[in-house]
Amino acid sequence: MARQRTVSAIQVTANDADKEGTVARALDLIDEAGRRGSTLVVLPELWTGIGFAGEDGHVRIAEEIPGPTTRRLSEKAQAWGMTIVGSMYERHGNLHYNSAPVIGPDGEVVGKYWKTHLFDAPNRPDIPPGYVESKKVAAGTELPVFPTAFGPVGVSVCSDLRFPEVYREMALKGAEVIVCASAFLSPRFDHWEFFLRARATENQCWVVASGQVGQEPTSGLAFVGRSMIVDPWGVVVAQAPDTECCLTAVIDLDYIAEVKRRYPLMDQRRPELYQTIGRTA
Repeated sequence: MARQRTVSAIQVTANDADKEGTVARALDLIDEAGRRGSTLVVLPELWTGIGFAGEDGHVRIAEEIPGPTTRRLSEKAQAWGMTIVGSMYERHGNLHYNSAPVIGPDGEVVGKYWKTHLFDAPNRPDIPPGYVESKKVAAGTELPVFPTAFGPVGVSVCSDLRFPEVYREMALKGAEVIVCASAFLSPRFDHWEFFLRARATENQCWVVASGQVGQEPTSGLAFVGRSMIVDPWGVVVAQAPDTECCLTAVIDLDYIAEVKRRYPLMDQRRPELYQTIGRTA
C-alpha cells in the first residue's frame, strides 16, 4: 500500500498592525486544510507578524510557547487530526527566537525548531537600509527531526534554504518530509523555486514550503508567495497563486524509496573527502 498523505501549505499576508486579524485568517485556512483531509499543515515564517516595522515590532508580537496562539493551533490540530508547523516570534526568558513549534494531532507541542541561519543582509538595496535579523532574535543551534504522527519531519525557516548542509543533516537523520516556513522577499522567485527543487532533489525527500505573499502594509515589504510542494525527484507537484490561500496536494511517502532505488545517491556519499577538505581549508 502506498503511504499517501494529504498536505497543505497556508499562504497569508501578515499585518503587523492587526495580529488578531492575521491569526484569524490563518485559522480559517487551517480549517479549509482540515476539510480537505490534510494531516500535515505548514504555515509561513512569522505568520503572526513579521515585526519588521520599527526596532521593537517583534517584541510586541512575540509570545511564549506554549502560549495563546499555539493553544489555538492545538485546538485546530486536535479538531482535524493534523500536525501543524509554522514559525513565529517566541519570547524565551530574556531572549527572542524565530521559533517553529511542531504541534501534533493530540494538541501537544512535539518540539520546536529555532531558526539557525538568520537573515542578515545589511547591504541589500531592495530592503533599505538593509536588514539584520540577528539584532532581533538569537540563532538556534540544533537541527532536529521530529517523530510525528505524520512521519519523521524536518523543519527549516526561510534563509535556512540557502544552506544545503541544513537539509542534508535532516535527511541523514531520517526526515521524509522537510518543511520550509518562509517569508521569502520579492521579487526573487527564481531563487525560491530552484532552491526548493534543489533541496528536494539532492536529499531525495519531499519538501513542503509555505510563504508569505503580497505586501505587509506596515513595513511595505513584499513577499514571493508561490508556496510549493516538491517531490523527491525535484518536480513541483503544486504551486500557489499570488493570493492568500490553502495549497493542498496528496503525496506518497513510498515514492522516496523508489527515487532512492532509481539512483542510490545517499549511498554514494564520500564524507571522508569533505573531512579532508575541512582540515586543509
